[in-house]
Order: sequence, then C-alpha cells, then structure tokens
Amino acid sequence: MIGGGLAGLVAADRLLGAGLPVTVFEKFPEAGGLVGVVEVGGTALERYYHHLFTSDVDYVSFAEEFGLGGDLMWLKSRMGFFSGGKLWDFGTPASLLSFAPLGILGRLEFVLSTLKLRQSGDWQSLEGDTAVAWMRRNGYSRALDAVWGPLLFQKYGKRAGEVGLVWLWGKIALRTRSRDKTGLGERLGYMKGSFGRGVAAVLARVRARGGDVRTSRPVKIVKKAGGGFDVEFAGGTETFDLVLSTVAIPELLRLAPDLPEDVRRTWSAISYCHALCPILELDRSLSPYYWLNVGDASMPFGGVIEHTNFIPREEYGGRHVVYISNYVLPDDPKWKSPDAALWAEYLPALKRINPAFDESWILKKQIGRAEYAQPIVVPGYSKLLPPLETPVPGLWSACMAQIYPEDRGQNYAVRIGRDAADAILKKLRG
Repeated sequence: MIGGGLAGLVAADRLLGAGLPVTVFEKFPEAGGLVGVVEVGGTALERYYHHLFTSDVDYVSFAEEFGLGGDLMWLKSRMGFFSGGKLWDFGTPASLLSFAPLGILGRLEFVLSTLKLRQSGDWQSLEGDTAVAWMRRNGYSRALDAVWGPLLFQKYGKRAGEVGLVWLWGKIALRTRSRDKTGLGERLGYMKGSFGRGVAAVLARVRARGGDVRTSRPVKIVKKAGGGFDVEFAGGTETFDLVLSTVAIPELLRLAPDLPEDVRRTWSAISYCHALCPILELDRSLSPYYWLNVGDASMPFGGVIEHTNFIPREEYGGRHVVYISNYVLPDDPKWKSPDAALWAEYLPALKRINPAFDESWILKKQIGRAEYAQPIVVPGYSKLLPPLETPVPGLWSACMAQIYPEDRGQNYAVRIGRDAADAILKKLRG
C-alpha cells in the first residue's frame, strides 16, 4: 500500500480483515494525510478544515463501525459572502433577498440556475460543458459574475474557465442535501475531539490485525518483477504480490514506469491545485460566520473558515480558531513562497474583512501546505478517469482524482478505500 491517508488505511483494514498481509508506506511522519491533526488549547484540531454533510453516509457508517457514531454532532452553520468590501449573509432564502451584489435579476438567475442543477439527476448530460459556458449560454451571467465566477477564480485561478459543469453540479447537489427540513438552514457534521479520532481508530485496528505501517518511508519506484512488484523505498527494496496506490496520479505516474505510454498520456491530463491552509489562533472573533466565501478577485484567498463559530471556543482553551482557504496552481509563485511572505499578504486582507482586526489578536499562527489537494475536473472528465485496477496487472489505484462525479472529501475517501479493497478481494477470489 502506497499512502497512509484515510483511503489507504480503510483499504488496508479491509484487506487485513480478509486475511491478507498488508504493508503501508507513508512518506510523512504520521499517517492520516489531509486528516492529520495539530493541538490547539489542549484539543486536537485538523490541519485542514473538515466537516460532513448529511449525505455523507459512508463516513457515518465508518464512524459507527469503530464505535464513534455517537460522537458525531450535527450542527447549524452560518455562511457569509465577502463582496464589494462588505460582509453579507449567504446561503438561505432570507439572506438571498438582501444580497445586493446580485441585484433583483441576479437573484432570480441564482435561484433558477441552482434549481436547474439541483433537479438534474443525470450528470452525464452535463459533462460536455464548463460551468462558465453553461451559465453564460443559459442567461445566468449576473449570477456567474457576482457569485460563481469569483469563487471559481479564487479556487482555480487562470483555469477557472475550464472547470466542468459537473463539478458545480456536485457542489450544489451536496450542499442542498444538507439543508434541514425547513429549507432555511444547514446541518453539518463534526466529530467530538476531531476527525483525527477516526484515523486513530482505523490505524489502531490495522496494527492490531498485523498491518505493517511504515511512516517516514516514501516510495521511490514500483516495478514489475516476475509475478509481483519490487518496491524501492527509503531504506531498501522489497517484493510484493500486488500494490495499491492511494497517492495522486502525478505521483503514481512518477513511481510506476511500467504503465503503458498511452495510459500515461491520458492520465497526464489530470491536473490539480495545491492548498495553502493557514491557521490562526486569536483572542477574539474575526467574523460572525463559520464559512465565509470570498468573492473578490483582489483578495489573496478564497475563504475564511472560523471553526469556533461552529464548535465552541471553550473546546480550544478559549481560543478562536480561524482557517484561511487558499488554493493555488502548481506554477503559482505563492506555492513556494516563505511563510513570512504569505502572512504579509494574508493579514492585511483580513483587515478588509474586519477593519478592527489587529495582529495583536494573534496568539499563534501556522501554515499547512498540501500538494494535489484538489483535482481540476474538466469537461469529459470521465474519459480521463483511471479505473481502480490499472492496465498493469496487480497495480491498483484509489485516489481523490478517481472520485467522480462527487468531489473529494472524507466520505469519499472511505468509500473509495472500501471499493478498492473489495475489488482486489473479488479479483483474488475470482
């Protein structure tokens, strides 16, 4: 197994439960991937913000399997939108009526476009379009210019116009399925003590079942060797009967020279954004919102997630926890910028959100960096989608770029980990 994130651990646990020996290679010092944790005020906190939607049934069943279902909390959240130098309530019918950046016609376009996508159960029929082209062609330009366009730009930069309509469809369908029965609010899920508890539980069972989890062991190359594979890693080389990779497709292409050239060409078209995720610990609140979308192209980030407007700050020693969401393309100079240069951009921008903000509010700050954090879903993405079993017999892949038409997340990490393990077992038994 290459990769000890949630998908890899779930797959390893399932294979071990069926009696197969499993070795997991993880390049970082700790398993967990994007669900790794830090400590704030004596409580574990995810390095990268996480929550669940009510439709995330795979994660719920995973939590129940490990006795953690009762620790999932389903809470109201409040969403805002920063536009034109102002904060606006956003995400409910009532807030839409007062959302001035859209104007009257724009509000109508926003409702109609959302309803049209929400009611479409056939994502295949949407696959040939980009989100931007579909909005323009169907007369939703005001909604695009005021809401979706700025958000797409903040996440995908110069590639915003290439993002497939299916990606937007998935976002709208997922979000609206988490509305409560009144339609006026949203229920999002969180685990008491952090989602790191789910990682810890599955990791403990993997080890209890005899799994060999090797952290700080990056894999260098995977090559066919007789009926198996030679896996070269930091510290040596070993031979395995089969390999399941859960790392990003560009990493798999680098690791697996035996993949056919035509496959390599196709999969090379799969691209990603990286994620910069600053965390601030403040002595007071920054805004009234849990999730603040930033719809302003002049801002250096696309979202502000004030975790302690969702989970009480008392859980974190009274500290207010704020994440900044900043996706960048791999060639963006910001990706390699030192932390000091990034803070020099981020902190003045926070003052635009809250003019009273002052650096003296900061108790602690840090920046997380995650490569390949967001696959870029383009029109016709299903034609690029790698299957679980690659064309190299015995080499399997289960990564976030293979989650489609939904978008990546913990729920789908659990699902693809289970699916990959089940497919491997079926092949071995067949």
